[in-house]
Amino acid sequence: MTNIVILGAGYGGILTALGLSKKFGRSKEFLITLIDRHDYQLFASNLYEVASAEEEMTTLSQLKHSIALPLEAIFTGRNVNLVKAEVLQINPVSNSVFTGSKKYYYDYLVVAVGSTSDYFNIPGAEKFSLPLKSLNDAFFVRNKIEFAVQMHRLDANKKNIRIVVAGGGFTGVEFAGELKGFLDILAWKNRYPREKIEVTIIEASSALIAGFSARLSRDVLDRLKALGVRVQFSSMTAKVDEHFVELASGEKMEYDVLVWTAGVKALSLPFTKQMETDKKGRLVTNEFLQLNTYNNIFALGDGACVANYDGKPAPPSAQDAIAQAEYLVNTLPYIIRNKRPPAYSGKKHGYIISIGGKWAILDYNGFYFTGLPAYLVRQLANLNYFRKVVGLWKAIKLTVFDMEIYSRND
Repeated sequence: MTNIVILGAGYGGILTALGLSKKFGRSKEFLITLIDRHDYQLFASNLYEVASAEEEMTTLSQLKHSIALPLEAIFTGRNVNLVKAEVLQINPVSNSVFTGSKKYYYDYLVVAVGSTSDYFNIPGAEKFSLPLKSLNDAFFVRNKIEFAVQMHRLDANKKNIRIVVAGGGFTGVEFAGELKGFLDILAWKNRYPREKIEVTIIEASSALIAGFSARLSRDVLDRLKALGVRVQFSSMTAKVDEHFVELASGEKMEYDVLVWTAGVKALSLPFTKQMETDKKGRLVTNEFLQLNTYNNIFALGDGACVANYDGKPAPPSAQDAIAQAEYLVNTLPYIIRNKRPPAYSGKKHGYIISIGGKWAILDYNGFYFTGLPAYLVRQLANLNYFRKVVGLWKAIKLTVFDMEIYSRND
């Protein structure tokens, strides 16, 4: 029997497990085991929606349902062994994964564990800021913002409340843009002057969504300004304490809530042998997504340094993780049969950025447009992913459900 163990139930891990289970069917020659510390897949693309949802407009159970896809529902009828556990050790010599209660032996290991927030060794950043990487993070950010308003509603002077978002990439921009409706409701509910609740993005570079077109950055900035979000460029964080962000320029910015979206790095993995990694801690792979030293171990997604079509490392995006998973599903059977597969090349993906309500920017394969049409394409993209993991009918219901509850505070 060939044992295939997959670590991580994110975009890459889920689609690898699903794809291989379809390819191998009910064959008793293959056993696929998927290990994750949660019993659901987090649809991380909508984390910013959960973090900005007003509690009286929806419920915690509805929000969890919108973003946490139960693994049992995804793999019903599939030949996949689901294990909810924390991986404590990966031994590439004995080809085993230890979870504390059990050891799982593999012939082939797929590492798709994702990423965590990168604080760049900035003093106080990890201690005092709030990440936005998990379901609990999203709930905590939402509650922290609401508490900040409630705490000051009885102040006679009604001080300015400042929410600072550190990082002007995709997550920071989408989260800051979506805050408007949430803050409008909070201000009304707590009888707080709306103009005294500020949202500021601090970005180390000179543009939002750094690395993309000037047109995209400009349109993102214009949209954020229209929503009342202030953006401060060339503002590298040097230090964080309980109430202030100190910038490299020496400026000190007071905050009530600091949300950290400045970057990600690979999760640290408990390998018993030293593995080759890049400066972000990502496992370096060859053109077949294999580790150079151990060719029966594959890595993909945010935790892998995979060379793209242009020779540069693929970005940590859901689209790239999905593309790598689809490649691996077709490649692994070649390798199992000792045949040489085609190399992974990747491709340039288009992007859709949602910025407040039913408004987005689409930049894809020569097509560029903004507003409601781009928002609707975003929902179709979500629908397409859900279709792959839960089937068309459930995907339609989930997409409609998400659109309905997320739009309540638009």
